[in-house]
Amino acid sequence: MTESDPIRIMASHGWQADEDYLRLFEYLESTTNFYYQNVLPPQASPEGETIAQRRTRVLDAMKQAELLIVISGQYEEFRDWLDFEIGAAQAHSRPIVLVEPFGPNEAPDALKSSAAQTVGWNSRGLEDAIRMQARQDKTKRFDVIDFDL
Repeated sequence: MTESDPIRIMASHGWQADEDYLRLFEYLESTTNFYYQNVLPPQASPEGETIAQRRTRVLDAMKQAELLIVISGQYEEFRDWLDFEIGAAQAHSRPIVLVEPFGPNEAPDALKSSAAQTVGWNSRGLEDAIRMQARQDKTKRFDVIDFDL
C-alpha cells in the first residue's frame, strides 16, 4: 500500500455521514503512512435518487472496494442498508471488518457472524485489520513495555 496504490474501502452508511461514520474516518486519518480511498462516500448520492439506483451504486462500489467496514453502531438506524451492503460484500467475496459499537454495547450476533475480523475503536487496530483483510499485509508492529526497576 502506497500513496499511489491506496486500499480501496467502503464504509457502511445509511446515505448520511452520522457520528460513527465521521469518527471512523477521524481514526483512519490519525494514522501515519496509511493510504486509503473511500469508494462510496454518502455525500456522493445525488438528490432524487431512487432506492434501486442507490443499490446499483452500492454494487458498483463493491466491485471497486477491497473490503467493507461495517460500523455496528449504525445497525439499529440503518439495518436495511447495512444488510444490503453486507450481502453485496459477500456476493463479491469482499472481506468484512466489523467495528464494535462505541461505548459499552456489543455488536449484534448477526453482524459478528458475517465479519472476517472484529475490532474496537482503536486507530491501530482498525489500520491493522484493514491491511490484513484487504491485502493480507500483517503488520510488523510491536508494543514496547517499559519496566521501572
